[in-house]
Order: sequence, then C-alpha cells, then structure tokens
Amino acid sequence: MNDLLLKALACEKVERPPVWLMRQAGRYLPEYLALREKRSLWTLFHDPELAALVTQMPLQRMPLDAAILFSDLLVLVEVWDKKVRYPEGGGLIIEPKLSHISELFVPAKEQIRETLSYVFDTIQILRGDLSVPLIGFCGAPFTLLCYLLEGSGRSGFPNARDWMAAGPVHEALALITDTCIQYIRLQIEAGAQAIQVFDSWANLLERKDFFSLCLPYWKRICDEIREVPLIFFSRNASLYPEEIATLSLQGISFDEGLPLSVLRKKVPEHIAVQGNFSPHLLAAGSSQEVATGVKALLASVQGSSGVVMNLGHGVLPGTPVENVIAFVETVVNQ
Repeated sequence: MNDLLLKALACEKVERPPVWLMRQAGRYLPEYLALREKRSLWTLFHDPELAALVTQMPLQRMPLDAAILFSDLLVLVEVWDKKVRYPEGGGLIIEPKLSHISELFVPAKEQIRETLSYVFDTIQILRGDLSVPLIGFCGAPFTLLCYLLEGSGRSGFPNARDWMAAGPVHEALALITDTCIQYIRLQIEAGAQAIQVFDSWANLLERKDFFSLCLPYWKRICDEIREVPLIFFSRNASLYPEEIATLSLQGISFDEGLPLSVLRKKVPEHIAVQGNFSPHLLAAGSSQEVATGVKALLASVQGSSGVVMNLGHGVLPGTPVENVIAFVETVVNQ
C-alpha cells in the first residue's frame, strides 16, 4: 500500500509530500455529474456501493495518495431522528431543526452502528479495494450544532446566535461531542485509517468564541481518539496555529490565511501541516498557472517534514478536471 500520507502525518521522512484534495470526489468530475443526473445525493450517500464508486472516481484519473470517504457531515443527525434533504437546486434542509436540548442525547454505540450502517458498509467495501489510505470524517460539534439549529446551510447562523445567547450551548456541544467520538470510533473499526474533523462554520466566530465554543470540544475528541491520525480543518485555522497545536492531534489542515511555510514554522515539528493552495486559482487559472503555483508552494516547504499538499478549502464546482490533474501530478512528479 502507498502509505505516504500516514508517514507524513507521523512526521516521518518521505520522498515527497503526499497529496489529496478536500472534495476530491464529485462536483467537478464528468463521471460523477453523469451519475448525479440519475441519482439524488441522498441516494448516493445511503447506497454503499454507489458511495464507494464515487470515492474511487478521482483515484482512477490521477495518482492521489489518499481517498476520502464520499459522505456528508450531516448524516450524523439521523441518530437524533432528523432527516436531511438535498434539494436539486443546491443546499440542504434538516427536518425538524433543533428546538430544544432535550432532543439531543448520546446514542448507544449499537444505535449509531445500526442507524448509519451504510457509512460503515461503504468503508468496508473501500478497504478491500484501495491501495491508498482511506480517510473518514466527521463534522465538529460547533458546526453540527449550527446546522441543527438553522435547519439549512445557506443563511449563516443567525438563529444559532440567538439560541446560543440564551440556551445551554455547552451542554449541547458536550452531547454532540460524545456522539462524534462514538461515530469516529465506529468509522475506525470499519477500517478508516485517518480521520479529518471539519469545523466548517468556525470561521464565523470571533476569537474568544472560537476558544470557548470550538477548541475545548476539539480537545475532547483528540484526547479520546488515539487509534488513527486526526486532522482538524477550519477556514480560520491560520489565525490560531499555536493554540490548535496544543491539542494531541497529528495534523492541522490550513486555509489560505498565511503561507504554508510560515505555518510550518509556527506548528511544532511533531504535528503535520496540510494545505493550503487556493481553490479559486485551481478553478480559474490555467493548468500551467496551477502547476507554477504548486511548484512555488512545494519550494516554500522544501526540506520540511510533516507536510501534506491539499487546498485551503474544498474543490469548487466547475473546476476544470485538467487543473486538478495538473495539481496532483505536479506534486507527484516534482
């Protein structure tokens, strides 16, 4: 097996940085878009054979060093008897959205295993087929709570702000955190070899709120999950590299806020840094411009251990396939 990613996350010496992309499966791939014409997102997430197929699509086109499970952050809300719909026009709808903390609880492990069996079945299928590590993932507690309170992903979180000002926010975050830990453990048991945790809405928080509503719950996850490498991503991670690095994690996935070379110096050598090429350049530039930008990024961290090449956020819809291939092949062929 190609284990470059696992070695880089352990900050071991590697012949080159490994490369994978957030949202590398779907959105920009013609074969995925053709499948979406026939199948809804809900169907793709809930059918293990189809989810495994989509996970593998980008690996059939380019020499990526990891696969990331094709799923959604919000499948976890099904354990609280919530339904998620994905309208064809985009976005999502959670029904019913959270109205009271009494709706949250920590499900028994077997309940999570049964409710989300399709996720674990997908992982097991993939582990039998892949020659690169499989990354599982989970939403972070703050982001999951925002989605539960808003009932959608389109409006920021004004309703969440009001609820958090008056409601038992830390009690809710604690319940969600314990559920996330169970879910992550089950993904690992099924065969995930690394886990990325996404705090997608944390960038909307002011500094003091990030330290109150996000970091303590990241720490609880880090303290509990030791079986596989943990990577944490937030679009504001570049604002807090030293603080995030106090956690017992193996990798921090950074946005574009600071050069990766600067972030590598701010983060202790035993923690890997991941990122942070612009998804906008990947989408709008020429393949030659992408290759030139990737070479510059590689040169800036040359000689550093614990570096994983990725984006500052996910691949944007409509990104040319040839640009994504140029990104990956430039890393691999450096």
